[in-house]
Parts: sequence; C-alpha cells; structure tokens
Amino acid sequence: MKQHAKQAGVRPPDLAAVQSDVDHALSRRTGLPPRSVINAGTDALVQHLRGFMAYEYGMDRPESGGIAVATLRQVAERNLDVPVRPTDQTDHRAAYTYWNTLATLTLAFRDLYVAHVRPADPKT
Repeated sequence: MKQHAKQAGVRPPDLAAVQSDVDHALSRRTGLPPRSVINAGTDALVQHLRGFMAYEYGMDRPESGGIAVATLRQVAERNLDVPVRPTDQTDHRAAYTYWNTLATLTLAFRDLYVAHVRPADPKT
C-alpha cells in the first residue's frame, strides 16, 4: 500500500538511522564482517528500503514521465524477492554483496524521499 507524505499517521523515516545503517554496510573493511553482522545489517536495510518504497513519489508511473522511478522501484522489488535474498546456505561473500546492494538502493530511495516527499522544514 502506497502512502502520501502528508497523509495522517505517516511517520517520517529516521534519516540519521538510515544513514548510519548505510554507512555501516558500505564502510571499507580489511575483511568480511561476521555473518551475524551482515544478516542484522541486511534486515535493517530491508526495513528502511520497504519504508521508502511505501511512499507515492508522484512520478512512479511511466506515463507520467517517471520511468526512472518506476525502474528503480522494479529493481528494488526484484532484490527484495525471496529467491534472491541470502539464506543460511548462501556464500558469505554473496550475502555481503547483497547487503551492499541494499545499501545502494536504500540511498537512492532516501535521496528520492528527501527531494520529493520530505516535508519542508519550516525553519528554512
């Protein structure tokens, strides 16, 4: 179900938490983190990404000129599908790559949210 930003009861995302989780996923490392860290980070990013995807950006439909947004949504949906999500049997490096992919998609939707949905700051 899509939500409009000004719709009553819509809780805006915690952009600082989103940034922290994305930074954690994309930080440079000398080796792979433990699988438990990858799994926890993946779960957090899935929640953030689904939250951003729940918004109606007003340009999601190709007929309204929003082919890029529609394509981004399709790519995100494809990556959130169960068949591509890592399982306990998935290679450690593949799970790490998936975590990074979700971080990149989350950043794209975060930027879209900030540019098109986020309520204007009354102080500016």
